[in-house]
Amino acid sequence: MGRCLAIALLAFGWPAAAYSESTPTAADTWPPALAETLAAARDEMHRQLETLTQPAERADARGGLGMLFHAQDLLDDAEAAYRAALDESPALHWHYLLGTVLRDQGEIDGAIAEYRRALALAPDGHMLASYRLGVALLLKGDHVAAVEALREAEADAPESAAVLAALGDAAVAAGEWQQARALLERAAALEPGAGRIAYKLGMVFRQLGDMEQAGAWLAKRNAVAAPLVDPLLLEVAALSLSSKFFTKAGERAWERGDREEALAAWRRAVELAPDDVDAGLVLAHALGTLGNSEAALGEVRRVLALDDSSARAWYLLAHLLRVMPDTAPAREAAERSLSLADDETTRALLAALMMRGGAFGDAAREYETMAEKRPDSAYYHYWLAMARLGAESCRAARPALLAALRLQPQWGQAHMVLARADALCGDAEQRAAAQQRAAALRTAKDDADTRLTLALAHLALGDENDALALIRAEGEHPGAAMLYAALDAGELPARPFATDSPWWWPAELR
Repeated sequence: MGRCLAIALLAFGWPAAAYSESTPTAADTWPPALAETLAAARDEMHRQLETLTQPAERADARGGLGMLFHAQDLLDDAEAAYRAALDESPALHWHYLLGTVLRDQGEIDGAIAEYRRALALAPDGHMLASYRLGVALLLKGDHVAAVEALREAEADAPESAAVLAALGDAAVAAGEWQQARALLERAAALEPGAGRIAYKLGMVFRQLGDMEQAGAWLAKRNAVAAPLVDPLLLEVAALSLSSKFFTKAGERAWERGDREEALAAWRRAVELAPDDVDAGLVLAHALGTLGNSEAALGEVRRVLALDDSSARAWYLLAHLLRVMPDTAPAREAAERSLSLADDETTRALLAALMMRGGAFGDAAREYETMAEKRPDSAYYHYWLAMARLGAESCRAARPALLAALRLQPQWGQAHMVLARADALCGDAEQRAAAQQRAAALRTAKDDADTRLTLALAHLALGDENDALALIRAEGEHPGAAMLYAALDAGELPARPFATDSPWWWPAELR
């Protein structure tokens, strides 16, 4: 494709564009630097048209200008240029790019028409056009036609998680829940980090009545969608003339699940504006979300060298360091962030890091603060109780557990902790109730945690033989080792869970 014009603009150093909060649609609304750049680009296109005679070459000159408009998010101008290119000579890529512009403008019918025209020019098929046609048809509610288009995309890319996830959406729209489950499970196996697929699977399992699987998948949800590499849109993004335009382009790509395109856009934003703290943090967050922790840490530290008063940067540093063996650097970063801005998310991370580092008393003080501010949060009451249990303030933990269960009565995890707490420090009546609660938990779900909870309840009531039968069955489990040590010492353990148990780790650490 002849896109010499757009490439030349970058190669010869045309002025970088300033950013406008609103999307310009006419030359008199553009910032001066952008207007100068695009006016020069338009003049160059007209000079080329004076000498070009082949329709395809003339189309490429007009389409190249359209790509430049497209990269600046000037969608009306990009649409006009792409239509002018198609008037010169129909081509798959100009129909496809026009379709993406119409989609971004909310003109779904127009986008569908352009994707179909693109496919009519592709006798051997075009995976991306078929995929985007299928997704657009889903938006229109035509899941039958959507499946037909998406199956063509799948034939070209059978290992594309994005295509499989879209087929799963079509199955959901048709009420075909088992088929949706199978498709989404295939997609999740290909992209286990794509939390949007996990969310969809969780909702499908909920519809199928499997609440355990639903909960497991919903716990994995995040903002990451299935990736989709789109070379044409990556080429468009490379033509952006401003860091802010690149930032916006990256946001749109991320929302679509085009992670490589988003990262390319955000890297370009940082290259164009290396002193822009917000651009650096967006890139660092994306790198961390996608598992590139080393690059994310490097970027956030670069940002902190620019501005060490950024609470967001210190929080992101703490978040990235939270899984390191030594919790001290992450805790210091979280404390620095909290000193700059009193933020609930940061305080929750700090408390979680205190839990992991064994600073249970400090964690309890943070959870007390959050529970006072958010008395309706079962989560904060629960972790206040866990912090108190870690600090061996067993009796003080019980009111917080009861508060959590009043707010969320069916929370099995909180019931298990209450059973263990009552076994450790309750009176005779509470210990008997702990045994009944533990037995009920085991009936609901027979696993190592419920069996060891029941064993602890037996020990608290002096039923050593019943406790030993349950403990021996768990072999090398850390909880079993803790209870063996208690038996040898002739007293109950100081805490309800082993020191290295994941039960002490709040969700912010995962």
